[in-house]
Amino acid sequence: MTEKERQWLATDIKIYSVFAEKYLKIKTKDGRIIPFKFNSAQQKVDRIVNEVIKAGKPQKFIVLKARQEGISTYFSGRGLWRNITRKFWKAAVIGHVKDASNNLFEMIKRFYNYLDPLLQPSLQASNEKKLAFSKLESEMKIFTAEGGDSVGRSDNFQDLILTEVAFWRDAKAVLTAVFNAVGKIKDSLLVIESTANGVGGEFYERWQAAKNGESDFTPIFLAWFELDEYKVDFLTQNEKDRFIKSLSEKEKNRIKTYNLTLEQANWYRYTLANNCGNDEMMMSQENPCNDIEAFVSSGRPVFDTQTCLRNYELSKRIKPRIGNLVYRGDEVVFQDNERGYIKLFYEPNLNPLEMYRFAAGCDVAEGLEQGDYSVIPVLDRRTMEVILEWHGHIDPDLLSDEQEKIYKFLAKDCYFNTEKNNHGLTTIVGAYKKKIKQYYNQTFEKGYATDSSSIGFKTSAQSKVIVINDLNEWIRESIFSSNSIGFWDECLTFVKNAKGQMQAQGKDEDKSTKCYDDRVIAYALMIHCSLWMPNLNLQLPKEPCSRPFMEDMELVTDEATF
Repeated sequence: MTEKERQWLATDIKIYSVFAEKYLKIKTKDGRIIPFKFNSAQQKVDRIVNEVIKAGKPQKFIVLKARQEGISTYFSGRGLWRNITRKFWKAAVIGHVKDASNNLFEMIKRFYNYLDPLLQPSLQASNEKKLAFSKLESEMKIFTAEGGDSVGRSDNFQDLILTEVAFWRDAKAVLTAVFNAVGKIKDSLLVIESTANGVGGEFYERWQAAKNGESDFTPIFLAWFELDEYKVDFLTQNEKDRFIKSLSEKEKNRIKTYNLTLEQANWYRYTLANNCGNDEMMMSQENPCNDIEAFVSSGRPVFDTQTCLRNYELSKRIKPRIGNLVYRGDEVVFQDNERGYIKLFYEPNLNPLEMYRFAAGCDVAEGLEQGDYSVIPVLDRRTMEVILEWHGHIDPDLLSDEQEKIYKFLAKDCYFNTEKNNHGLTTIVGAYKKKIKQYYNQTFEKGYATDSSSIGFKTSAQSKVIVINDLNEWIRESIFSSNSIGFWDECLTFVKNAKGQMQAQGKDEDKSTKCYDDRVIAYALMIHCSLWMPNLNLQLPKEPCSRPFMEDMELVTDEATF
């Protein structure tokens, strides 16, 4: 090899995108062998990977994608590139079924076979699905996830490329086994990639953890429209004009929300009709516009999916203040803190002549760090918007302190509807002692609501249906608005299970699932409280209210019923 050739190869192999286009070959759908030039989706992934490397972060990625965007091809090629430029390097590529693993192996072998002879390391003969390079003592192995927790158990790897993980039969066991086969090496590459397969499961859990910053994996979402080839051109201007006239409101909203071209919208309509049988849920799974849409394809959603998705996208544009309510003397003020419990969507702008302006719901959790969350949303009945949302882990007795601070922050003009089941009773007793205005329970034994002298909301199979149905109506009819991304996220995964019970998807099968319904329940309680309260009033009432509101009663603890 000449010095010029050495320099030429040394330059080309430093950058993966350059190496791929010059030396790797791929097979197209029509059977042609062409240079591996990155498509638009692969370019996005390559940019993010390089940014992570430049920042010195772990090369751990979880990729949620639309169908056939070439992500397995991108990372398999990257794995081979790393493997032939390092000594003693071992990589594993794992497909979800045997046919998929065979296809991956054929693709990697094609990469090797079409390499320039100057780059092609000596290959050691083997009957296994692997490429073993004798002089480098490096190798790439291909496995199938159907092998269960025995996959790779006796090996050690530096790189792992795991494909279509959402469809693995026992993903948790396999991931645990192969991750334990990877040592803590700074330059290791770990990739989990898949299309979605409904809410719940190991891939969904790991995606949510990465998205929420709870793991060191970098989440990468690839919508269908990020692949340039997903478009259908119009043959004539007349055809294009007819298409424009035929657009539904849903299609117009999709075009506007995601800034689609008409050719992209034409591809979406064609694919929905011809590949998905006009099944919107299947289309959302296979070709999602956002990560939430990708996962909500299973179960029976309680709330209208498109309405929730639209509000979810709108909420992403809002930047609420995040912080806590703190005492400054006798006054309660909002103090910014990026790790705070409260999202304040706008300032209250209080009017001392107003009464019955704010209604709050309160879902109380046990307070465990890994358990469900306690939530307090507050509805501004003047604007019919949620003004703030408290969300976090806290002991039930301390939650009444948070209620008191919200109560004082809103000029003591807020009623709290607290669920009294289990731990909620502790919060209610604390709030009662602090003289915080409370909702009084209604019973439905007569077929309609009747007031009682019992503070707090008692959730039963009957009462839960009523408050959730009210929330459903308010969402469907846009009676109120909320800029809480978390709330709309939970609405999308709030379903009827096989028994017809309404809950967070998968909660009956796995209590540790990352699907929550704490905000949904709290918002339902908030709306129920608003419906129970008198109308917003700009003047002090001349006559006492007929309902037993807290300020109208003598606060004697022994007489209160919890």
